[in-house]
Amino acid sequence: MELVKLEDNLKLNIPEIDTQHETLIKLINLLHETMLQGADKAALDKLLSQLLEHTQMHFAYEEQLMSQHNYPGYEAHKSEHDRLMQHLMDLARRYKNGDLLLSFAIVLELKGWALVHIEKSDKPLGTFLDRHN
Repeated sequence: MELVKLEDNLKLNIPEIDTQHETLIKLINLLHETMLQGADKAALDKLLSQLLEHTQMHFAYEEQLMSQHNYPGYEAHKSEHDRLMQHLMDLARRYKNGDLLLSFAIVLELKGWALVHIEKSDKPLGTFLDRHN
């Protein structure tokens, strides 16, 4: 069961970023599915680590593009990346320390921030990059 889908209206038409977004959505869906199947902590740890790694790589790629093309919204966008990454790392740390159970609410939160970030921050970046290429 797919929890989240990357709709066409959220695609930036920048192949590398769209592929990275699809992978991010795939990891969130896989985390959700794995939780529903009652997987053990090791399987969830692995997926959470993959989600963190992919998100860090994705944000770094976007930040490189923004810097390279002198994107006027760079500071605000990077600030949002930093805030989201800190939140993700905090969730992962709390989960690994046993302070937090991965729940449907947390997966819904991941879905929400991914889609909101793509719509509100990445779409304007995509429009800017499309105009400057």
